[in-house]
Amino acid sequence: MSKNTPLVFVLIAFLACNSEEKIDEKTATENVKNTPPNTMVKVDTAISAPFYLLIQSSGKVKAHKDVIMLAETSGTIQRANIKSGQKVSKGQVLVRLNPSEAQLKLQSAKINYDKAQLEFENSLIGFPKLLAQENPEEDSLYQKLKIGSGLQESSIQLKEAQIALEKTVVRAPFSGTLYDVQAFPGKNIQAGDELFAEFNHKLLVEVDLLESEALNLKEGMPAEIRNPAMDTQFLGEVFSVNPKVDENGLVKTQILLKGEQALWPGMNVEVEVRIPKGERLQVPKSSLVLRSGKPVVFSIEQDLAKWNYVEFGYDNGKMVEIRDGLEAGTVVITNNNLQLAHDAPISIQNSDN
Repeated sequence: MSKNTPLVFVLIAFLACNSEEKIDEKTATENVKNTPPNTMVKVDTAISAPFYLLIQSSGKVKAHKDVIMLAETSGTIQRANIKSGQKVSKGQVLVRLNPSEAQLKLQSAKINYDKAQLEFENSLIGFPKLLAQENPEEDSLYQKLKIGSGLQESSIQLKEAQIALEKTVVRAPFSGTLYDVQAFPGKNIQAGDELFAEFNHKLLVEVDLLESEALNLKEGMPAEIRNPAMDTQFLGEVFSVNPKVDENGLVKTQILLKGEQALWPGMNVEVEVRIPKGERLQVPKSSLVLRSGKPVVFSIEQDLAKWNYVEFGYDNGKMVEIRDGLEAGTVVITNNNLQLAHDAPISIQNSDN
């Protein structure tokens, strides 16, 4: 054997070691590449808090009082300083008709009444015994004399003339807002013509609910009202439930808006009524998934997903009641949980993302 043989063995051994190191590095790199990344998830916490069933529906705003004011007599409008959208107070004078004709009729009726009164008093002079009675007006003779003198008829005519004059002045029937104003000075009107309409500031929302929903409602239950055209939320409460189910299985329900709101009758709104069900353990509905037909909620333990079989109860579309399988304070996964496995590594997403 050549004297260079040991050097050859050393060189072969070195190359072998170097090759093994490269294989180990390659294997490690491939293992890293083949390791699935952690599933990014969002989390929330199971809490024990008051639970509310939610009934959601759409409806229309309407006024508690809404009237169309019609002219009660004919004539020419003398004054009408009103416009649509104007707020008015109960009893406020809104429209005046020219009172001249009504005033003349009242004067004439007053003269006829005075004449009849004088005629009646003269006729009583011929019946001293009647006048001596304590209550002569109860005697039939007294009434006959009254009719015969024309006093009774003229008294009715006088009252009618007074009422006719009063009808030339139109007042606000209640405090509210005017709309559809059609009265203006100089306009000739007939009895029955529309002058204006008014609604009061007590606004309601009328919705049609399923009978199963309406049966859960009670007067005073809180509600939230939203108008799609307005970035505002209004508060209300259940005002009335009509105890009748129509042919479509729906029940008319009214929600009263609290306070004076910037809504108009006829507006379309969305309503959400909250029905209290007491203190309940609950989680976001998105944390509940089905596995083999069974409800599961994933919790977190040392950056690993842990599934928990649960028994759930009430569901309001946002939160779900958990009756068994979790404890208050448990951190639960609320997204990317449909394909999540037990003990799968997870990373919690930044809440700002």
